[in-house]
Amino acid sequence: MATPQVDPEGFRALAAAFVATRGSANTRAAYGRDLRLLGEALGVQPMDADAPPFGVEDHPGARRAAQQMSAVPAGWWQDWRDGLDGRRSSRARRVAAVRAFCRWWSRALDLPNPVENLRPPASAGRGQERLTREVAALSASQVRRMCDAAAAMPGPAGLRTHALIEVLYGCGIRATEAAGLDMSALHLDDPDDPYVVVLGKGGKHRAVAVPAVAREALQRYLATGRPPLRALDVRPRPDQARHRDADAVFLGARGRRMGRSDVWREVRRVADAAGLVSEGVRVFPHALRHSCGTHLVQAGVDIRYVQAHLGHASPVTTEVYTHVTAGHLRDDFDRAHPRARRT
Repeated sequence: MATPQVDPEGFRALAAAFVATRGSANTRAAYGRDLRLLGEALGVQPMDADAPPFGVEDHPGARRAAQQMSAVPAGWWQDWRDGLDGRRSSRARRVAAVRAFCRWWSRALDLPNPVENLRPPASAGRGQERLTREVAALSASQVRRMCDAAAAMPGPAGLRTHALIEVLYGCGIRATEAAGLDMSALHLDDPDDPYVVVLGKGGKHRAVAVPAVAREALQRYLATGRPPLRALDVRPRPDQARHRDADAVFLGARGRRMGRSDVWREVRRVADAAGLVSEGVRVFPHALRHSCGTHLVQAGVDIRYVQAHLGHASPVTTEVYTHVTAGHLRDDFDRAHPRARRT
């Protein structure tokens, strides 16, 4: 099907205005990437643009682009969806982003929504996709190897990395949440109830219990590792107020707040030191979060507590760990029960 004709300037203005409505910087970046792919499919390049200062309603190019997209037939949108590359979860996210984008401008400009009936990419079992998706959880021994490898790293940076790994796994927090953790959010004085206040998705705060080992690693880092790292920040950056380096828990090589990519790099470095990378094990920050949820469920912890600990908005999201555990138990059952299989 031929590429639709869409006003490039108007599309860029629409996309920029929509992205600007998202609250989180990570969400804005994700929507920007997804709409960039849509723009390429519509022949619009590049995507960088500022949002119209007075809204899209008064931007003639934006209205023209919206009218043109509104007239694009449903078949083109279906072909675009079916031609997306990547894993199903990535393709589904891109479709969801485009649906949100078109719903937004159709309401703002009172135009028909061309993707109102566009469904996500097909899956083998639509209702079971969330429950059957892959969960990249490490075994308890693999996590222990990572923690031991991090504990053996020298100097202030080693103390920081060990605390980071223990917190990512013990608290089950995301890479972005770890990078955004502030000193003022730490409540570690009470050994019977240590917790941290985490800023999660949607700008929601939650209190997360800190296991004893993670608390000890954090306290060692805060006492002897963080001060020399903080002293390395001899030239504060111009946008210091945005990064709030002085309040950051986890600091990088220049004494500034670690970013999400820094957390990824440290996790990969520890996994390599533990020998997991050479064994072909997939290790990334979210794998430690998955491991936390999986191991809690396997230990018999109530799923409602696991949901609160991980900050899931819906218990359906947490249920994936019960299915992982059920599979694990079925394997043990098949190996152990004399009547589980024919001989």
